[in-house]
Amino acid sequence: MIINENFNFKGIVTGHNELFYQFRSKQMPENVFTIPIKVIHYCEFPNEMKDENGFLKNGVEILLHEKPVSNGRTYLYPCHEIYPPKKENLTNDKRVSISNLKENVVPLKVNTPEVLEALRDEFCEHGDRFSMQIRKKTMGVLSKGNLDESCDYLRRLLNKSIFPQENGQIEYKSSFLNPRETDKNYQLRELVKVLVGFANSDTHRGTLIVGVTDNQEVCGVENDFVQFGEQFNREKFTAMFMNLYKQLTSGQLMMDTHLEWNEIENHLICRISVDYHGDVVLMNGTNLYVRKESGNHLLKGVDMLAFIRQRESPMNLNEV
Repeated sequence: MIINENFNFKGIVTGHNELFYQFRSKQMPENVFTIPIKVIHYCEFPNEMKDENGFLKNGVEILLHEKPVSNGRTYLYPCHEIYPPKKENLTNDKRVSISNLKENVVPLKVNTPEVLEALRDEFCEHGDRFSMQIRKKTMGVLSKGNLDESCDYLRRLLNKSIFPQENGQIEYKSSFLNPRETDKNYQLRELVKVLVGFANSDTHRGTLIVGVTDNQEVCGVENDFVQFGEQFNREKFTAMFMNLYKQLTSGQLMMDTHLEWNEIENHLICRISVDYHGDVVLMNGTNLYVRKESGNHLLKGVDMLAFIRQRESPMNLNEV
């Protein structure tokens, strides 16, 4: 599992005061405990579970989450999968989580002299598309010598994204999670397929950027961390992902893979770069993915054998 296992059980409300609810465990009736009201009221409950003052009625059963904390004690709260947080609380949590995630993150440098030169060349190549007034304004902007202003202006003029279109060495994913899947590992395995494809490509390298859509629009991954769980930070995620990555591929590929977090347009993105120097990589010890142009291809049967034979070095079979 991605997140530490938690224990669920049912609690029966037996009363409350201004600060705490009192519960009795349904599994062990002799076990009586309290939970702060603010913790319980963090979630939204059906109206039939509440009295006229908004408090939970005596005798109501709710499913509770028991989660160990560092001091050896346990923390109890309602299961958010069943009793969703109130919208205002969820918004506040995301805001706090996002700000914490961005601590010590290096802003992504997207405006460089090389980028400016490429944009300027494209403008000159298609200069006849623009009016004389726009061309004069463009020359005025470029003459100031401000790198950021010049790059941003030319991008708007040329309708260019910060990121290039997907190709043989770059792919974008909007999220670490697939909302259509309940298994959080599903989308992570899809990301691993892309990285394996890069390793097996003709160049043996490529970059996967998570937090950017297929249309090169920045959406960020910060909200993914809210879904992964409380206190799930960048360091924990990196360790978890790289461990899964090694299990599904090989230690050599993991060593030749670099994961970097960047901030851009007030969003957090993740850049995972492969520069591989080993033998053919199989995912799960059986599946051979190869990157061709902007797509990932699974080779089977004779195609798989032909691909392996064309490699001069022997194949490294890495079983999980």
